[in-house]
Amino acid sequence: MADETTNDPEQTPFQVTDFLGGPKLEDGIGICLSGGGFRAMLFHLGSLIRLNELGLLPTIDRVSSVSGGSLAAGILAAGWSDLDFDTNGVARGFDAKVSKPLLRLAKKRVDVPAILLGFIPFVHAANVAALTYDRIVFDSKTLRDLPDRPRFVFTSTSLQTGVLWRFAKEYAADWRVGKWADPDLKLALAVAASAGFPPLLSPARIKPPKGAIKSWSEPTTLSGPGFTKRLFLTDGGVYDNLGLEPIWKRYRTLLVSDGGAVTQPIARPFTNWYSQFRRVLDVSLQQGINTRIRILHGLDRSQARTIAYWGIGTNVDSYGKGNPLGFSAAMTAQAAVVPTRLTKFSADTRRLLVKAGYAHTEAALAASRVRIPNPCDPSFDRLPDVG
Repeated sequence: MADETTNDPEQTPFQVTDFLGGPKLEDGIGICLSGGGFRAMLFHLGSLIRLNELGLLPTIDRVSSVSGGSLAAGILAAGWSDLDFDTNGVARGFDAKVSKPLLRLAKKRVDVPAILLGFIPFVHAANVAALTYDRIVFDSKTLRDLPDRPRFVFTSTSLQTGVLWRFAKEYAADWRVGKWADPDLKLALAVAASAGFPPLLSPARIKPPKGAIKSWSEPTTLSGPGFTKRLFLTDGGVYDNLGLEPIWKRYRTLLVSDGGAVTQPIARPFTNWYSQFRRVLDVSLQQGINTRIRILHGLDRSQARTIAYWGIGTNVDSYGKGNPLGFSAAMTAQAAVVPTRLTKFSADTRRLLVKAGYAHTEAALAASRVRIPNPCDPSFDRLPDVG
């Protein structure tokens, strides 16, 4: 029976001994940007700023993103060709091409207007959000405009097959359905499909050109027009909120930035059917994420991979390498409970989230085995004005 490994468009099946079943493991670096709306997007900005200061950005081979992480990754991808790296691997154009566009988007209210317009017949909220992203930050760029390296992969979840759709420059693919080579798809639409929170911002509807999606081998019922004529996609976080799938079977070094929601304790939960359903769904999703995090730590301890993982709900002191920026447990707790929204947070909240990403990245890298090309002391003074 075919599986996601043997039908990966980049991999050739042969005897696999790797724990994760990756048949094409390389000595490269992949970065994963989690979901979590504008909370995660701003958290990832702080992380990317610190990675840039340390000269790590040009060493990255692949960026895999989900939901709010895809907003940050999309802006990074759109500006990549103009980053202007110096001899230390630091992008001189990072502020102009990444920080400023991302912070401009963070001042917009996206979710509620898109949802309200989505109630109009034949208008879809995810596609409305895509138009907003295109106007504010992506300027009609398509997947074909992405850089060759690093490879950017935006992940969404297929409501038709229950697995990931991957969008990249070279292809869009669902391992059960087939591969769409060289897709001329707007970057904003791929990002909106990745960030389509169900049910109100989902599904994103994408209509590939006729015959564009080719089956992997022999045609099956999943390679017919019912699955290839139109795609129905929801948030990538439904399948994998850490964005690990396109990365952890391929590269030996993983940098994982997790700005996802942290399920909070409730002393007296509501017991009506709807509230129970929401609570059970949150717990189920959180357990899936926790399992993946435990696997990451196990891979690192066994040295099967080199892992730097940082999460918005993890106290900075717990990484065990000090807290030079003084980012307190109270600040971590405050950042972790910011709601998962695509909306304008207060300037203080935006500033807190960028600081959180920066501080957590510094602590996690200091505790990891990741080689740092351009060591330098961290400082909040170098962060952009979120104003």
